[in-house]
Amino acid sequence: MNEIQTVQFDILREFARVLERKKLRYFAMFGTLLGAARHAGFIPWDRDIDVAVPREEYNRLRAMPEMFRLPYFLQTTSNDPGAAPTFMRLRRDDTAYIENFPNGYTRGGNMGICIDIIPLDRVPDIEAARRAQSAARTLHRQMLGSAAFDESGGAEQSDFKEKYCYRHAGVPGCYSFFAECYERICSSFSDGHYYAMPVLRGERGSRVYDREWFRESVLMRFEGLEISVPAGWRETLAVSYPEGFYERPPRYRPVAEPPKDCIIDTQRSYREYTRRYTDAFSGIENKKVFFFGAGDSLRICLERYCKGLNVVCAFDNARAKWGGSAYGVPIRSPKELPTLLDSDSRLVIASIYYKEIAEQLNKMGIQDYFIFVDGWNYGAGA
Repeated sequence: MNEIQTVQFDILREFARVLERKKLRYFAMFGTLLGAARHAGFIPWDRDIDVAVPREEYNRLRAMPEMFRLPYFLQTTSNDPGAAPTFMRLRRDDTAYIENFPNGYTRGGNMGICIDIIPLDRVPDIEAARRAQSAARTLHRQMLGSAAFDESGGAEQSDFKEKYCYRHAGVPGCYSFFAECYERICSSFSDGHYYAMPVLRGERGSRVYDREWFRESVLMRFEGLEISVPAGWRETLAVSYPEGFYERPPRYRPVAEPPKDCIIDTQRSYREYTRRYTDAFSGIENKKVFFFGAGDSLRICLERYCKGLNVVCAFDNARAKWGGSAYGVPIRSPKELPTLLDSDSRLVIASIYYKEIAEQLNKMGIQDYFIFVDGWNYGAGA
């Protein structure tokens, strides 16, 4: 096992322990089931773990996230609006798997390494599965839009975020309502001969599995741990992989590369990476405050979060601005930064070009800086 798989295996072991103690059913699915059947563990190039839980047990689990204690965190549609997950995930709070951050809409929620927990919902046929999947996708978009609205806390929004919220039909204060509707629409059929997973997108979300295959479970070895799989595991794999689930020749095997710009850390919490963004105005009251950027983001920071603060100046790369001022704040050359910053300073990047500025600061040997994200609410007075 590589480092990521080692953490995921630890999460799976804790998940299995808790569900067995609570007498809740679960089944390995997709690559995890295939790995158990073919490798007695991870497929060598796989980088996730999937388990499925029948809706009745899934709802019981969703209602009791406290069953898992730190560093484990059961992320649900209800308890982590910043993530607005499509299904539950069990995460390790002391690790990091960070994608698409910051997105400017929400703070992203918990971003520890995780395993996926997918509900098995009853459906009468494949058309019902497709309808449920389509309705679920619409409601999830409204969850995303509403979570983004709520993150702003009623404050002024950037044009791009406002468009995002309205495009997703978000409604301020209604995230919890849409999240509950989402769960209900996925489980809207009280009976049916098949299981489906409407929470999944694409082809997988519309496939159906005979419930008889899941009526009983059998145990399979997975990296030395006995895990639960459906008694009809062969049939389940045949539906999951209609193109065949034979062993691929080495040259055709995919490489388990993480997505571009993804941060993975098995030793440090995601909070150590995100605090540069989330804590821009925390503990700033007695600091000398410096901004990098003299545009509209500076205005927003000054109006919302800087009342009563000691704002010394702003730095900007536009030479024409040096010696002038913006919104009453003097503007200086970035070359002056090293001589002005000390242990009592707080440097905040306030610019849409924060990535480029952060790279510039790193090259200057300046590592102690924070980044303001327009679209987040840092709280009155922060």
